[in-house]
This record gives sequence, C-alpha cells and structure tokens, in this order.
Amino acid sequence: MHNVIRMNGNSTKSPLEQKLIDHISQFGPITFDSFMESALYDPEHGYYPTRRRAPGATPVGVVGDYFTSPVSHPAFGALIALQLEEMWRKLEQPHEFTVLEMGAGDGTLAADIIEYTTNELPDFAEAMTYVASDLAPEENSTIVQSSSELPRGITGCVLSNELIDAFPVSRFQIVRGEVMEIFVDWDGTRFVEVLRYPSDPELEARVAAFAPKLADGYRGEVNLRIGYWADVVSDVLDKGFVLTIDYGFDRQELYKPERVEGSLRCYYQHTLSQNPLVRVGRQDITSHVDFTAVDHALHVDGLSKVSRVSQAEFLENIGINKFFDDPDLLGQRKSELEEEFAGFGSLISSEGFGGFQVAVHSTGAPIELTGVHGGDPLSEGHTTPLLNTSSVPHSILLRASGPFSGQLVQQMPTWEQLFSDQT
Repeated sequence: MHNVIRMNGNSTKSPLEQKLIDHISQFGPITFDSFMESALYDPEHGYYPTRRRAPGATPVGVVGDYFTSPVSHPAFGALIALQLEEMWRKLEQPHEFTVLEMGAGDGTLAADIIEYTTNELPDFAEAMTYVASDLAPEENSTIVQSSSELPRGITGCVLSNELIDAFPVSRFQIVRGEVMEIFVDWDGTRFVEVLRYPSDPELEARVAAFAPKLADGYRGEVNLRIGYWADVVSDVLDKGFVLTIDYGFDRQELYKPERVEGSLRCYYQHTLSQNPLVRVGRQDITSHVDFTAVDHALHVDGLSKVSRVSQAEFLENIGINKFFDDPDLLGQRKSELEEEFAGFGSLISSEGFGGFQVAVHSTGAPIELTGVHGGDPLSEGHTTPLLNTSSVPHSILLRASGPFSGQLVQQMPTWEQLFSDQT
C-alpha cells in the first residue's frame, strides 16, 4: 500500500536525499523514525547540524523557521531560574546543585538563567553548576557542549524545553482496524509512504487500546525514544528534579478519534505543513509529546511524578504578573513597552506558548513546588528582565523586520494554528 507524496516538483536531489535513496535502494524501505533521524540529525546534512553550522543561520527566531519561549523574552529564563532556586532551597541548599539542560540549542535559555541567577540570586549562583548540552551544538559555542559528555549522579535538576517533541517518531495508520507502520520508500522519482506490519511490537502496543475507536485511514505517531531518554535522565540524576517543558497531551487525548492526520508538523521559514518528505534536511519536523509515555518511562526508572500544568499556569505561579508592574518596565517609551509586553504575552497566551505543558518529576526530593502547586510568587522583590538589558539577543516580536508586524501578520498562521491538534 502506498501513499504517494511528491517532491514538490523538484527533481534536484540534495546530498542527504541521495544518501537516503542509496540506502533504500540497497536495503529497502526504512522506518519513518530512521528517515526523521536522518532529516534532522545527519551529521553532515541534517537540519540541526547544518542550520547551526552555517554563519548567521539558526533554526529559531525571525531569520529561522520557528520561535521558542526562550528567544521570545528573557523573562522565561528568569522565571525558570527562580524555580530552580526554590528547588535548591527545598533540597536544603546543597553545596553543589547541577542543572543539566538537555537540547540547549543555541544556549539562549542557558544564558538567561545564568545571567538572572548571577544578578538576582547570588547564594544560589555560588552553588549552581549549569551544563548546557545538545546533540548538535553550534561550532565554537562557549555555552553549549556535546550531549556525548553528560554528568552522572548529580544533585539538582534535569531541564529541557522543546526537546522531546524533536525526537524521531514512528508513524502508523489504521487499516481495517489494524495498526500498520508507515515506512519511507523511493519509487524512482519521489519519496513515498509504504505501509507494513510494525517493526517494533511496542508501536502496536501503544495504540492497541485506541485502535477500535479509530477510523480507517487514521494516522498518528509513537515516540519510542522516550524510554531511552528516561534511562539517560535516571543515570544523570541521583537526587532532585526533572523539569520538562513541551507541547503534548496524555495518551488518551493524543490518540482521540478527531485527530485523523496525527500531530506531525513541519516548519520552514515560519510556514507550516504536514509533509515531511520534501525539503529533506531543510525543514524542522516535530510531533506532540505523549506525556503518558513520559510519566511511565520515568516511573520505570524510579522517578515520581510531581505534577503537570500549563506553561501559563507555571509562569503565573512563579510570578510573571509581578513583572508587569515593575517601574523600570513601565518607565520605558511606548514602543519599547509594547515590545516587552508582546514578549511576556507570548509566554502565557493561549494563542502563544501558554498552552505548552510543564511536567515535574522527582527522586529523593520534596514534591511541593510553587511553579506547579502555587503559593507566594517567587518573583516578589526581584528585578524584571528586559529585552534591552539582556546580554543575549532575543526575537523582538513587534519589530518591523519580524513576522509579527504589518501585513505579514495576516499571512501567517496564528499560534493556535501552529500548535493546535486541530490544524
């Protein structure tokens, strides 16, 4: 069975496409998991290595393909710094508190957290060691190191923001009530999808309970790599917390019957599509996170679920609203104030990143945290981070050169369209 997706009428093959074609010609169709891994992470031609290697290029921001919370405003990193400091206090202020950020990208979040901690939380700054890691770090980065070199047995926190949604996934399609796996083949002119029986029994097991209610032709994704990630996390963390920020749902919501095309999304120059078989190595590919799998995998490795809330609730609990009243913020020119509020707003808006999920797990640690349980705002008495005083650049969302100004706004998908399962 074939679902044909053409290569957009372009007969010119990139080196990565040719590499995949040669492999398929020799060994036959490959799983979508393998295809996605090559498209995103091939060391020579994959999306992330090439986007971070080219001078002036980046996957994120105005000149990239998509936005993230860290690049939208330094308040995101500042509020996470306050939550990390509370974690440190909850652990009775150990002499060494290590923060491992996995999937640190260009290091913007790391830089914001370190800067705010240094300026506002000096006692915590003395105890904190920050390790930013990534599978494809920028060349000559002074902040982000290769994920091949991770600490072990730490007391502290394992942090990630939009990491799991970038893991390669397996894809499936329901055929007459049966779960079939989607493979990728080459038919001589284009990449095509081929349906075969699942290559891994876990794929079918994840979907089996929902299959009877799913219509013929229903498509979805299964992230089989979450278990490997949990194994690494448990090896890294001896005592402390896991703070995971991403877009997704519990499994029952992820595989609801209405989501007939699945959650796979592709981003290219701030445009959205669901076709991963074109622009191979030149577009981002992502899918919603199965938080049931996250909870289960970490539980198997001995970590307990603390709670999960929306990013909006998490940041509001920590005290983002206190920042809105800061005299230094309100004393700026109108245009600057609008830029600050646009950045703040994107972090908590239901049409921005506010619908992202923040999951906290722990081992050998107290479970009451302000970010997920509420309480007195942690931002009370602390300085508001501002775009024009940050030591690292951020995407100022209202600038004329950005995609959130002028007529271009009307041509772009809204945040809700970009991240909603109804797209």
